[in-house]
Amino acid sequence: MSVTELKEDVLEKITYGFYILTTRVSRTELSTREKDYIAAGTISWLMQTSFEPPMVTVAVHKDSDLNETIGKAGAFAVNVLGKDDRSLVDDFAGDSKIDGEKINGYHFLKGTETGAPVLDRGLGYLECKLMDTISNEGDHVLFIGKVVNSQLKEPEHQPLHEWETGKHYGGFAE
Repeated sequence: MSVTELKEDVLEKITYGFYILTTRVSRTELSTREKDYIAAGTISWLMQTSFEPPMVTVAVHKDSDLNETIGKAGAFAVNVLGKDDRSLVDDFAGDSKIDGEKINGYHFLKGTETGAPVLDRGLGYLECKLMDTISNEGDHVLFIGKVVNSQLKEPEHQPLHEWETGKHYGGFAE
């Protein structure tokens, strides 16, 4: 077994959840749009990075629509998925389709503190104000957000873990 394969085997053992990351840029910030622009996607790399103030860090692929949009919006929402929300992982893995107040067929509301879309599905959400961005030679950008609003909608439900979906996002790119 090669050194790369050994590294991949260990990296694949790190546990993750799945989340839907959303953001919205006001049409006034974009000279090419007649309406607000919404980006949404499935992520698994999320961690809490501060208790006081409460902060989280998310990793977003450099080539994604989310990467560009979060930077322009200055805010994002993390929609925490529960075990009953497995279908959202695939439904948000590709391009976002916006139809009125729905993203990929799921209803959303405008976040009260950031304006980022908050899905009506899931265990809860975190609305975050962008505090810092870290980009280096890697293929992902880190966005550090201060939690400015949150809601736990389903306190009795359990979060969705990566291994429960049959999906995998970790280790080395193929």
